[in-house]
Amino acid sequence: MQQPSTGALANWLLSWVQDSGAIYGFHNHSVWGSNPYRWSDFTSDHSTWASPLLPSLALMLQEKQEPELADTLRKLIRFQTASFQPDGQYAHIGFQMGESLAVGLIHNMLPNVSLGLTAWYARDWLPEEDRQRIRHSMAAVMDACDRIYPFGIMYENGRAISNQEYARLWGKLLYEKVFGESRWGDGLKQQLDTMIQEFHFSGLPDQDCSASYRYAGDSSSTEPAEYYGLLIAPLMVAYELYGEDKYLAEAERLCRHLSRSAWHDRKGQIRLHRVHYHTGSRWVQINEPMLIAGMGMSLFGIQQYLAVREDAELAAFLVKCDQTYAAYQNPRGYFASATGWHNEADIAPSSAWHAHDLLYLIARHGANERVWQDLNKRYEQLSVLLGERCIWMEHQQQWTITDYQAMDVYQLLGRKDEPRFGRDMSWVGGERTLPEHFNFANRPQFVKTDEGIFLRQGAFAEQDIQLSSIASVPYLGLWA
Repeated sequence: MQQPSTGALANWLLSWVQDSGAIYGFHNHSVWGSNPYRWSDFTSDHSTWASPLLPSLALMLQEKQEPELADTLRKLIRFQTASFQPDGQYAHIGFQMGESLAVGLIHNMLPNVSLGLTAWYARDWLPEEDRQRIRHSMAAVMDACDRIYPFGIMYENGRAISNQEYARLWGKLLYEKVFGESRWGDGLKQQLDTMIQEFHFSGLPDQDCSASYRYAGDSSSTEPAEYYGLLIAPLMVAYELYGEDKYLAEAERLCRHLSRSAWHDRKGQIRLHRVHYHTGSRWVQINEPMLIAGMGMSLFGIQQYLAVREDAELAAFLVKCDQTYAAYQNPRGYFASATGWHNEADIAPSSAWHAHDLLYLIARHGANERVWQDLNKRYEQLSVLLGERCIWMEHQQQWTITDYQAMDVYQLLGRKDEPRFGRDMSWVGGERTLPEHFNFANRPQFVKTDEGIFLRQGAFAEQDIQLSSIASVPYLGLWA
């Protein structure tokens, strides 16, 4: 069975972690196609959507106590549990809009889920002070969000969104599981039952499956597939806490909706579908554009189900998804983000989405000795991902979204240790010129022709480049 390199992925993710405990990255939302570049925000600092990195490391440390990694995890915990806005929400919740956005339920709830999972997975060794940090942070943010976003109402005059309300319930269920405190009483179970009643429906793609509407009171669209883990996982915790078979049954039907709606792309790899829309007379499935990196939370949900009940169909589906990850992994460890956008949303790897994938892969496969070897490996080569219209490159702390020769669309420069990025203005000058340490002038140049893609001779020899490609024409080596 072909599997991705989990250790290389973890290594790459840790390259974005700062001394403060913040997780930087180019926060590309390859589901919606937006990012801080598209929003003219240009921030690349911490995102709470990257918080699944914390329980990923906690799972690894269950298998092997490695002091340096444990220190890193505690640093991540301390940053997340101390980063708040004045109104009680977490800071840095803007994700694809960067720091321009400071509101939203889901980006408060995912770090609460991640902190709850971390406290559970690290329960045998996590110092009490960190455990209490997690407890107080989760409770405080839940209280703030219950006040700002009451159950069933996302915004004023708004409507509930399935995955966001489920994520809130998941965080609360984890709090009760980890800390043994029934803080929300019977209301928690009642809200969970309301979600099943108002959002779940059968028939997509067959009667063995349940899909979820995305919006309360709107039967015209389903949740995008990559959010289903936020539905399945809390149902599994509810089954564990309450012992009622209906929660397990609903989790199974949601899992089957994913496995039976999957499609195969032009590389023959299985993929999560994008969404279903209703025309008024029938459901239409949309497959692409759709992410690859970021499947992990939905696959994590399926893995949680399989940990309780064996299922040959779902197990086989996960095997195929592992093969998809492997087929789209760059030697540096990250995956191609998506296909079908034909812009930077396909190739720019978001540390936030990749953290979801790491959580699934560690939960499913664990961390054997090869994982630890790859985790501690030094990556000195230049990494390149060739896309249809643009290219991702990174070397040590430098990264760029750049163009093929004779194109001048992107030319974005950033650093893994900087909270902002920008356009390469070096030949223009002026106040927008980036500081000298952003300079990536020695990056190689690639030529794209009707025949294929070629590398021009430059500062990096071909053997010093870790290359992968999702372009429609092949990479053909040196331009000669």
